[in-house]
Amino acid sequence: MKPIYKCADGRFVEDPGECRSGWILLLDPVKRIKLSKLISGILRHFPREACVEPDKEGWVGIDDLVRGIKECWRNKELYQWVTYEHIIAIARLDPKGRFEIRNDKIRARYGHSFKISISYPRITWNKPLYHGTSTSSLESILKEGIKPMKRQYVHLTIDEKTAVDTGRRHGRPVVLVVDPICIEKHGYEVYRATDKIVLTRYVPPDCIVRIKKI
Repeated sequence: MKPIYKCADGRFVEDPGECRSGWILLLDPVKRIKLSKLISGILRHFPREACVEPDKEGWVGIDDLVRGIKECWRNKELYQWVTYEHIIAIARLDPKGRFEIRNDKIRARYGHSFKISISYPRITWNKPLYHGTSTSSLESILKEGIKPMKRQYVHLTIDEKTAVDTGRRHGRPVVLVVDPICIEKHGYEVYRATDKIVLTRYVPPDCIVRIKKI
């Protein structure tokens, strides 16, 4: 993960060479990764542990999020440096487009384990999709298909590298190549969450057309 710099004109960049005049280091790679994971966890899974209450569409106030991290989070002493600006910078430069900002509020675009109502555009996709998992989960997936488990949707991606990175988080990675036309033939719709992430409610076993062990 690259550091984030703030240019003198207020822009956030990963390369200070993009700044027309001066710049400051806003987040080093370690702090960026830690805060990004924390924001993602709070917005997707455990908002109440940071004393924030998302609305029905998953939005929380950015000021409320900063306050919750600094005053309510169990390891709050590690995050006293966090500001509104840090949240904005991470959201804008997130490589997976996981976050959305609107009117001083932020939400995760996808991946929630609690019930929210986000309207995703339905798409018709005729190219392979990829799902990253671990070899330890492979046997059950091939029998039962890909399920959302504790989340609302199954996460697929148009980018194989993204799937590899996801699989590595769970153990020895394996990438499943999925046929989206097959998914629709089984009656499950396919939705666009971000430029790289596609969602569906379930992937039947016969829609997994290839297995790529890394």
